[in-house]
Amino acid sequence: MKDILVFNGVSKTFPGVRALEDVSFSIAKGEIHTIAGENGAGKSTLMKILSGWYPPSSGEILFKGKRISTSNPEAALSMGISTVYQELMLCENMTVVENIYLGRELSSRKGIDWKAMHRHARKLLDSFGVEISTRTLVRNLPIAQRQIVEIAKAINMKTEILILDEPTSSLTINETRVLFENLRRFRETGMSIIFISHRLDEVFEITDRISVLRDGRYLGTFAAAETTPRDIISLIAGKELLQEIVGTEKLRTGSDAEIALEVRGLARGKYFQDVSFSLRRGELLGIYGLQGAGRTELMQTLFGMYLPDAGEVFLDGKAIRLRSPREAIRKGFALIPEDRRKEGLFSNMDVKDNIAVIHDRRITVASFVQNRKILAIAREYVEKLSIKVTSPFQRVRNLSGGNQQKVIIGRSLSTSPRILIMDEPTRGIDVGAKAEIYKILRKLKGEEGKAILIVSSELEEVVAECDRVLVMFQGRVSGVLSGAQITREGVLHLAFGGSISSN
Repeated sequence: MKDILVFNGVSKTFPGVRALEDVSFSIAKGEIHTIAGENGAGKSTLMKILSGWYPPSSGEILFKGKRISTSNPEAALSMGISTVYQELMLCENMTVVENIYLGRELSSRKGIDWKAMHRHARKLLDSFGVEISTRTLVRNLPIAQRQIVEIAKAINMKTEILILDEPTSSLTINETRVLFENLRRFRETGMSIIFISHRLDEVFEITDRISVLRDGRYLGTFAAAETTPRDIISLIAGKELLQEIVGTEKLRTGSDAEIALEVRGLARGKYFQDVSFSLRRGELLGIYGLQGAGRTELMQTLFGMYLPDAGEVFLDGKAIRLRSPREAIRKGFALIPEDRRKEGLFSNMDVKDNIAVIHDRRITVASFVQNRKILAIAREYVEKLSIKVTSPFQRVRNLSGGNQQKVIIGRSLSTSPRILIMDEPTRGIDVGAKAEIYKILRKLKGEEGKAILIVSSELEEVVAECDRVLVMFQGRVSGVLSGAQITREGVLHLAFGGSISSN
């Protein structure tokens, strides 16, 4: 294959930080090329240089054999280089069609040709197998559909190089399958796709070649068909961390511990019905299901964000009815939300305030906030969770995704919860940060006896880390798996509406 893009000795230095050092590799025309590495490895910096957000400190980029200088994002777009970021860049108060054609509206003699734009946008969205009205305001779409709109917008720009940053992080299995079918179709037309994902099973499903970065340095490019996920993890994270991720047998908790939480016949509107399960001390219970199965809504109801229509909840054998998150926290519940940036973090605040913000009693005396107490709480959990910060006064927005997630975990643990609910705890973080969070979870359930509910869309995570797995389908429990039943095939069978065999 002929190279369409070449990075030649690209380096980038910020004040006090060398983000990239002498990176050189190429992207072929008509290939899907993954750039792999931990958060902080330099992937985002390299893509921001390519898409015009940063100039390189040294080195050059060749596009179709000619040196280019993408001095701004508009210049990159005009050359056919489009980026879909993990943090979506849509105008939420505009409609789907307005977002797809923003700045490139079709015109007729009478002005903007809305009819043609709606027709073309509808055809584009249909190719992704989703039903999204082109007249809907983006703010009213779920995250997964917003991501489809962002990708459709990029494809509509006569793109030659499409950069996708964690494109499947909010997609269901079926939506991911349709996306991959489209990416293969785009590849056949000669489009080159740069794919960034921490989900190595997906990387090996869709990718032609993989380039690995570590600490801003280029480690090599490998044909996906000639290497393995274990090889890539070893390069990304190092052999010691490789053992932590894939080299140990996970011990599953027995069934003789006390029941900490019991749910009987819980229901809420169209979201879920007749949900019953139990959670024991020292147990990690996974909740799995396709989008729309009711997983997140169930967790939000358990945390007091919504009242159920029917059913009962028992904490340590006593019936409770939680009417607000504040009441849930006082009863011993903690929730780590699905979208950490929108629902879990105060991005403009520092680490110490993000950890201590949930407290009202521990940090106040006679209604006055005690900064000394705030700092003590923050330092305790920065140390316990090995959060990588320059100091507790560092702005949380400047941390990596994995460290941001550990800040939220620290905030939750600082309340000494009896029930810890985690919704997508490792979404969008690298393999190293995942391994650290898995270690935290094992310690919480093993040494501290915490009862943990974890909602996850990552099947390998559910299979490897959970003691039991409750699978939901269309708002109902389709089955609960334990022990040897917890396999990829077994979980998917229930997630698509199957039942547990009696044999």
